[in-house]
Order: sequence, then C-alpha cells, then structure tokens
Amino acid sequence: MSDQPFYLGVNYPWNRYAQDFGLSLAGHHGISLLENQASLAGEFARIRDCGARVVRWFLFADGRGGYVSEKGIPQRPDEFLFADVAAALELARQSGLQLCFSLIDYLWLQDRSGKETLHAHERVMQFAAGREAFLHRVLLPMFREFRRHPALFAWEIANEPEWAIREFHRTPAARMHYADFRAFAAEMATAVHEFAQVHVTLGSARLDWVRAWTELPLDFYQAHYYPSPGTDASAELMKQCAALRSLDKPLWLGELPARDDRAKGYSLETSLGHCQKAGLLGAAVWRWTLPETAGTDGHVGVVDPQLLFAWSAGSRSRSAVV
Repeated sequence: MSDQPFYLGVNYPWNRYAQDFGLSLAGHHGISLLENQASLAGEFARIRDCGARVVRWFLFADGRGGYVSEKGIPQRPDEFLFADVAAALELARQSGLQLCFSLIDYLWLQDRSGKETLHAHERVMQFAAGREAFLHRVLLPMFREFRRHPALFAWEIANEPEWAIREFHRTPAARMHYADFRAFAAEMATAVHEFAQVHVTLGSARLDWVRAWTELPLDFYQAHYYPSPGTDASAELMKQCAALRSLDKPLWLGELPARDDRAKGYSLETSLGHCQKAGLLGAAVWRWTLPETAGTDGHVGVVDPQLLFAWSAGSRSRSAVV
C-alpha cells in the first residue's frame, strides 16, 4: 500500500445553487450572513467528526452571481463575494478542514441558444472576451485576496467541462471547442500559481478523460467516478484506476457516490479501499447536502456519517489517511 497521504473529502456542492457566494437576482444568500455561518459551522463540525478533511464546493456554478458586469462583460467582484468566500474559509480553518472551490460548472460553459434565458451572465463563457474579462477582473482579484490561504486545498478550474465541449459530448449545448477551453484552462492554472500560490486542479467528468488534461499546468489531476448501470462496480473502478497508474501527477477522485442503486454490488467502503490501494491522492464522496427533489442524483444518496467515520477510523489505523 502507498505511503502517500489519502485526502478523504465530501462534496458540499451548495446550499443554494450559484447563490452561496455573492449577489444574484434572488438577492444575497451568502455564507457571510450570520445565520448561514451558524448552520455551516455545525455542518463542518459533523464533516470533520466523520473523518473527512476536504470539502469540495461549487463557487460561481452557472455564473449568475458574484460579480458585476456591463453589457455582458464582467467588470469586478461584487460587494459580497470576498466576504462570503472569507467566511467559508474561516469556518473551514476553525474546523480543521480545507476547501476545494470548483469555480465554473459545466452548465455555464454550455450554449443555451434557443432556450429561455436564465440569467444575464449566462453567455459570458461563450466568447473569448467574456472569459478573459472574468479571469482578469474577477478571478485574479480573488486569487490575490486569498493568496496562500491555509484553508484552501485547491482552486478547481471547472466541474466536468467535457459536457460542454463538442469533442467529448455530441449535443447541441456542447459547442465549445476543446482547443478554446484548453487555452482558457491553461491561462487559469498559470494565474492560480502566480497570484494565488495554492494548488490548482480540474474536475474531469470521467476517469478515462483525465489524460485530455495532462498537458495543463495542474498540481494534481481530478476525475469523477459513477458506476455504469448494470456493471460490476468494484471491478470497473479497479480497472479504471489501474489504467491510470502511469500518470505523472497524483489523481484525486473528486466525486464518488455515497451509494448507487443502479450499480451491481456498489459499496462506498469497498470503493474507497480500491482508491487507497491504487495510490490515489484521495476521494470525495458525493454528496453531503440533500439532493433537490427535481435533481438527477437522488439515486446516489447522501453521505452516511457513521459509515464514513467507520471507514476512516479503520483506514487511519492502517495507513496515512489525513
């Protein structure tokens, strides 16, 4: 078994999707509000007590809030963004946790042409000037503000961008070219190193897509794993992890389902054990917060704190889980 530390985490994807940080059309519901801080402090304590040390959280999500724009071009962080991010980081620090902030969700990268407009910022990622403005006028100030913050595990460039890229996903919404997104992601990764000086990663949707991002200046690779329906989940995960042993940097499994009612014999405990034996950097269970009624992930459930604590305690006695 590898002596590399195993970073066990959970996905706390959002309280309110795209509204936890900054101002949106729905108002300010961010983490800097005292009632939200009180609730989050309790959640973080429970996460820590079940053995997890990393919390993965969507920050801008579909881009509806957190910054001010003019004529569709981002201009600056809004009046609440830094306060909300600072509050989350401070609560994480107090609880002995670190945050992996996923900056952009694939929904923001997808092209919604011909569909009902959801918010004023939804097309920012569809053109180079919008992406550049967002990076230089919103992200860089944020990277500087939280430079070397001890509660930052990593800035994650994007969550599952492949679902918006035509070379990976042949749907009308996936119109972005791989070369265009790759150039943007490379610029973001370089900016994190220069201005934030913390780790940077990218949340690939599948283990077998990770190699598409190996030329980016990332500090560790990240992929998500959900069993294919009807397959032997244990054998599938072992096979996919083994195929990636030659990667030149550590691999973190950013999403691993708490359960999967559609997969034959899926077990979170067994899957975490496979990840550890394969020498992965760690794994984060999806999800801690309750899924929405209309969501698509109800079948993967939520974290069972007792189960996670039992696995963590047993694993900690045998290895270098942190």
